[in-house]
Amino acid sequence: MGNTLPLEIEKIDWPAIRATLKSGTKIDVQFNQFDAPVAYVVVMALDIPVFFCRRVEANVPPKLELSENPMVYIPTTRDLCSLRVVVKESVLGAEYLALMPAENAKFLRRRRSVRIRTWENISYRVQFDGKSNIYKGVAVEDLGRGGIGLLVYAAGPVEQSASAQIKINLPGESEQLAASGEVTHCIAQDNMPRMYRVGIKFVTISPRDQQTIAMYMEQARLKDKSK
Repeated sequence: MGNTLPLEIEKIDWPAIRATLKSGTKIDVQFNQFDAPVAYVVVMALDIPVFFCRRVEANVPPKLELSENPMVYIPTTRDLCSLRVVVKESVLGAEYLALMPAENAKFLRRRRSVRIRTWENISYRVQFDGKSNIYKGVAVEDLGRGGIGLLVYAAGPVEQSASAQIKINLPGESEQLAASGEVTHCIAQDNMPRMYRVGIKFVTISPRDQQTIAMYMEQARLKDKSK
């Protein structure tokens, strides 16, 4: 048993969390901001604010410190739910975990393939195929959890399927987002020499950064709806 933090359980919407964390739901547990997420599956959710998970892959045990507050990411078909939890108990080298919610879940009902047209300036830096040139953002045209559309000023077109390393700064976010991706298309911009519209599909992106993008998309949707 590990130490648990004092929680205000009465302020947590446990019925909604329990309804989301049904048995068999696959989740990713990230024990801190530096470690990669580890895949788990929900075994059961009790009537008290505790649910049990079993690690999906048993080959590499995760680094676990029970004093930390891991972030749990719950991907489903259409939704992405994030939940801050406390590890209440670990069994068999973190093969099984008992997790206690520390705050309400954040529900986002947006399809992963959806992209939004950006209404604010987003800065970015992108590097293609490990080349020395690092392109700073002219503009971000659209953004989604699955990819990004950029306007890039370059000497020539970027090859389709080229790899890309991207750094993104969203308005209001102190931490920089990072992703690797693959170029899906590169189209010359009309009447603008050396300007290209480049589409990039994300290949590798952390659940934390994907969640940040999803929250940005939701804010964009609400702002557009209020106009």
